[in-house]
Amino acid sequence: MFRPVHLSRSLGLGWAFARQQLRQISERLGLGPLAIRAFLPREACRRLDRELKQLETLVRRILFLAAMDRPLPALRPRRARPAPNVPQELEEQAEAPPEAPPEPPLFPVPAFRLTESTPTHQATPHRPQNLLARRLHARDPEARPRPDDLLPSAPLFNRLAALQGALADPEGEVARFRRKLARIRADKALPLPVADTPPAACTGPDVPPVWRELFWTLHDAALSWLPVLDSG
Repeated sequence: MFRPVHLSRSLGLGWAFARQQLRQISERLGLGPLAIRAFLPREACRRLDRELKQLETLVRRILFLAAMDRPLPALRPRRARPAPNVPQELEEQAEAPPEAPPEPPLFPVPAFRLTESTPTHQATPHRPQNLLARRLHARDPEARPRPDDLLPSAPLFNRLAALQGALADPEGEVARFRRKLARIRADKALPLPVADTPPAACTGPDVPPVWRELFWTLHDAALSWLPVLDSG
């Protein structure tokens, strides 16, 4: 019988490594208490995206292994609502003031993404950037975007903030992941949380061998748990 791989004693070291790497990224970018920069050079955006993919993959697999190390919670069955007394219910609705919709948070904090998905289409450049490029080209053929042009970096820093939140609250993230996995186990139509292969940013030739081995070890251990999750 195939048994899932247990790495409980090593997960803490991987978690500490992820926190250390994220701290180094923040120091390199010169981030203060508010980790945000509105614009970054193109090459800096590419590097930050690659480094975030590495740490997101590392953290996601650690959380998955920690969540699967214990039996998942059982989903509570939904209670059927009794048939309402229509006249009485209409009277109560007429007397009661309408409920105001809940106000969205003033400063929403991005949540760490627990599942992975493969994009079905390539992202196209932002439309205003296309318009600006056409205008520059029409006015001056030599005025084309350069490699060091500044690009909006809000999506990258949203991911960085979500990763910081996950690393600061591992117990809360594991509990959140366990609820997510319980829904996946109950509904086979939902996608599995771990992709078949880690992203190229984690296994490419430019990744140090020690890191590459760490990524593959966590990935293989996560794959060994997927049949348990899928079988319910």
